[in-house]
Amino acid sequence: MSAEAYRWRCACCDQEYTGLPTDMAFGAPVNLEALDEVARSTFRKNDDFCVVTYATGQTDRFIRCLLPLPVPQLSEEFCFGVWMSVSERSWNVYRDGYDTGEYGDDLCFGYLMHDIPEYPSSMHLHANVVFQPGNQRPRVFLHDADHPLVVAQREGVDVTQIERWVALTHRPEA
Repeated sequence: MSAEAYRWRCACCDQEYTGLPTDMAFGAPVNLEALDEVARSTFRKNDDFCVVTYATGQTDRFIRCLLPLPVPQLSEEFCFGVWMSVSERSWNVYRDGYDTGEYGDDLCFGYLMHDIPEYPSSMHLHANVVFQPGNQRPRVFLHDADHPLVVAQREGVDVTQIERWVALTHRPEA
């Protein structure tokens, strides 16, 4: 079955819908309100890149990626739009190949910068960030661990899990 044909009832508004979203995205990779004045003033973000330089001189670099989760009941996968913390070298490799989709390396190491809802803390889980051709966002593959999110990426998530994620962010029409 396709996500487009899937029928479900929203736990938030109790309305029935046809078509299940196959992606959700997180905002910034850091909490802006928690940053010091210097870091807030140096914070730079667009749809794909983010840089923060702190008063200490430390600079954090982030790239927007896709965290795919298979959905055995559907013909599509579900993807979270996530930010990954990467090294300066990896950030430069991605930036330099961004327009052409040709990269000096196939992948890099990164840290997940989000807690995925309904999972124990996933902040800073280790992962491979695999660069994609043709200006597509890199895909994140979590390192093997006992963490439930790693298991979900390996074995898949149920459509009812996706329904719960959608209900967390759903804003019913007025």
